Amino acid sequence: MASWWSAICFLIFLVSSLLSLDSSNMALANNSVSASLQYPKQLCHHQENLALLQFKQSFLITCSASKSAFAHPKVRTWLNESFDDQVKSGTSFRTGDCCRWDGVKCNKETGHVISLNLSSSCLYGTFPQNSTLFSLDHLQVLDLSDNDFNFSQIPSAIERLSKLTKLNLSSSDFSGHIPMGILKLSSLSILDLSLSAVSGSKLEFQHGLSFQKLVSNLTHLTRLYLNFVDISYPVPVSLTNLTSLKSLSLSECNLYGRFPPGILLLPKLELVHLSGNINLEGFLPEFSSNSSLQILDFSSTSFSGELPHSVGNLGSLTELTIWKTGFTGQIPSSLLSKLEHLALHNTGLWGEIPPALANLTQLNWLDLNSNPLSGPFPVWLANLTKLNYLDLLGNQFQGPVIPPSFSQLINLKALLLSSNGSVAMFDTLLKLPYLNMLYLSDINLRFFPNARTNSSLPKFSVLELQSCNLTEFPQFLHHQDNLMFLSFKQNNIVGTIPQWFVNRTLDSLSELDLSDNFLTGFEQPPQVFLPWNNLGALYIQGNMFQGRLLIPSKSLLVYHASGNQLSGDIPKQICNASSLAYLDLSMNNFSGGIQTCIGTHLGNSLQVLNLRGNRLQGAIPQTFTRACKLKMINLSENQLKGLLPKSLSNCRMLEVLDVGKNHLNDTFPSWLGGIPKLSILVLRHNNFHGRIPSPEPGDHFSSLRIIDLSNNFHTGNLPYTYLRNWLSMKVTSEAQLNSSSSEIEIHIRSGSNIFITLHQPYSYIITISNKGSETVYSKILTVFRVIDFSSNSFTGGIPVLLGNLRGLQALNLSNNQLHGGIPSSFANIIDLEALDLSQNMLSGEIPQQLTELTFLAVFNVSHNRLEGRIPQGEQFNTFDNSSFDGNLALCGFPLSEKCENTDSPQQPPPAVIEEDSKLIDWIIRSLGCASGFIVGFIIGKIYIADRHHDWFTETFGRRRPKPRARRSRQSRRRN
Repeated sequence: MASWWSAICFLIFLVSSLLSLDSSNMALANNSVSASLQYPKQLCHHQENLALLQFKQSFLITCSASKSAFAHPKVRTWLNESFDDQVKSGTSFRTGDCCRWDGVKCNKETGHVISLNLSSSCLYGTFPQNSTLFSLDHLQVLDLSDNDFNFSQIPSAIERLSKLTKLNLSSSDFSGHIPMGILKLSSLSILDLSLSAVSGSKLEFQHGLSFQKLVSNLTHLTRLYLNFVDISYPVPVSLTNLTSLKSLSLSECNLYGRFPPGILLLPKLELVHLSGNINLEGFLPEFSSNSSLQILDFSSTSFSGELPHSVGNLGSLTELTIWKTGFTGQIPSSLLSKLEHLALHNTGLWGEIPPALANLTQLNWLDLNSNPLSGPFPVWLANLTKLNYLDLLGNQFQGPVIPPSFSQLINLKALLLSSNGSVAMFDTLLKLPYLNMLYLSDINLRFFPNARTNSSLPKFSVLELQSCNLTEFPQFLHHQDNLMFLSFKQNNIVGTIPQWFVNRTLDSLSELDLSDNFLTGFEQPPQVFLPWNNLGALYIQGNMFQGRLLIPSKSLLVYHASGNQLSGDIPKQICNASSLAYLDLSMNNFSGGIQTCIGTHLGNSLQVLNLRGNRLQGAIPQTFTRACKLKMINLSENQLKGLLPKSLSNCRMLEVLDVGKNHLNDTFPSWLGGIPKLSILVLRHNNFHGRIPSPEPGDHFSSLRIIDLSNNFHTGNLPYTYLRNWLSMKVTSEAQLNSSSSEIEIHIRSGSNIFITLHQPYSYIITISNKGSETVYSKILTVFRVIDFSSNSFTGGIPVLLGNLRGLQALNLSNNQLHGGIPSSFANIIDLEALDLSQNMLSGEIPQQLTELTFLAVFNVSHNRLEGRIPQGEQFNTFDNSSFDGNLALCGFPLSEKCENTDSPQQPPPAVIEEDSKLIDWIIRSLGCASGFIVGFIIGKIYIADRHHDWFTETFGRRRPKPRARRSRQSRRRN
């Protein structure tokens, strides 16, 4: 029975298997027939298919190569399979025909590839100069934007694509010269070679290919985008011949000269971007009513003149941006109601905002920042209910700045206001449901006693209440758990940081600025670590924090705690903050030594280290490695001893080194001369001694512009070889007009996908020292050239070649043992404003040529052996007796000793000599004038100021005792 049942089961299985096989074969046959009916014969030409696949194989596919959030690797689906192979293998038919590939488009009749769009396709690698791409000679559209071609040059073979009408290579890291062959693409209507602002690539016009030639050859252009390409050429008038031009975008191209106004009158022109060309001049013409202009951007240019009333004829205009320009006059009232974006930031526009702007009901962006606008606060702004961005910072409005009617701005997301101490009720802003970014400064804020503090309040991510006369943490913060950036800078907040505030912001805060208040610490002091785990930047400088330094988390990049009362050792655990780039613990009471791990563990990330003005002892660590990224080191005004560590030569990015006013005992560190960017070296008030040796090859300090060796024990001649090679001091202030202060760049991550780039500048301000008293003037100086070798034991003569340092503004050689004459070549130092040669053994006459120094405000040659007539005229009429005291053979004004030569010119009427304090005030008022800034009787401290505060001071040339006292000190030293 069992065997019979088994036989039946086997028979059933056999029959079902046969039926299944027949069914499968039939389905396959039916599918094959269906496929042959549904899909036509392969269109793509075999050679073009192969060319595309070979092009694909030239690159790696990685989505970090594209910046777009929508980037995807289009070429990843490209396969090398024929139609028949796919039928046999059962794969998708869409992969074998290149005309069906992602990003490829073919002519339906001929099958030739006519369009290739690989924008944001995650391609990375060097672009082959002989790429098979250029064999696609039917190509009309080529878009390779937003990839990373690793600074490749645009291949000259691109000229083979003669049928191109659209070429887009933007933001793909091409670099080098634009090839001449691009002129052969005469059918182009759209050309985009724009670079990314942050890529570091540089694309420029080569010799023989000028911007003018490009415009003259490509006469069919309708859209031209060359942002960040180095054109370095005037805008050619021939652009006015491109009557079909719709878009012209030339931002940051180093354009110069005068912009032809006729370009703005082209009949089809819709968009003009010229921002960032600071040497490009121009004006706005009279516009007609048939203009097609929609977007105008002249920001950061030298355009000037008044905004013409005819701007009201631009009926299609939706965006007008002219910040940081030379425009003057008043805002025209004729702006049309289609305007959606208006940015008149930092111009010369003045007067009241015309009430007619209330008619701009489509406006969603209004930026009037940093203008001398005045009059009553424009309360009618409340009518612009579509506004989502409003910036009125830096103006001079009167009256309430947050009127109750502002509650109507229900779409407002960002508000920036300031008002020089006006009183405003904050609670109106709590009625704006989408308000996310709020900047208020110089406003005395008031809060209703029973204001809402519940969770229905707007959720701020950026909140800056600077100089708002706050005395405590506002209560509405109880419900702000989305804050990323918070600043209460320069208020009157007293006491401790409340625990509820810490708890509410633990997870969200990326940047916290509590600087310049009266805070003493935390309500519940943490044991060792700062409480915020995700914080990227913390500013608590200028408070009254006490106790030991709290350790930052690994996420912290900026830790600015200067000017507090912190004490104890700098804890070793700080070196666990492996991302720290900016550390300023200056002007506290720290003691102990400098942790050796600062040069090793933190050396890979730290760019600024400021420990000035503490009580640190011991030696400077010898642990700076080749991975060192430090740009600025300030260890001045401590009690450090020993040698200057030679491992500092590993810090190849170093720009500023200040170890002044310590107890270092070493010879001159000539080995620092090979650091290419070192521009400020301050070694004053130490025990550096001996002769300054001749430099080794390459160790010339070629970038040096400030050097202070004062109050040390150097001997021998002045360093002739170094003086000859200080190239940066040969550049005059006129050539430095566009120089900028040094800064570091820090990237802070907020949340999951938000990255903030933080620029931390460190610029210079000075202290003037006069008769033993010092005054700090917070004037940031971006151009400063100083040599101070005073109060040493240098001998020999003053090198004539010092006159080659034409950009020098202060020279102090006082309190040495120099002899010989004063070089007449000093007259070549056309920027010189302070010259101190006092207390030496100089002889001969004062060169008459020094009267040519028209900026000279301070001159001191007292206590030398000079003779003859004091030069007369120009600045010499302003110097008093103290400039010439102690030279027994000098005569003439201002001394009472008259010269014997009766044929000499009559003494000029004596200039009115003010009191010393008034003279110094006059000098300071002259700071920043077009002729250069004036430095004081003895150049004092040099400060480095960060984004928020002034720091890094140095004293140039404090007087030592008279020669007798100096010999006595040296005698004591020998004993």
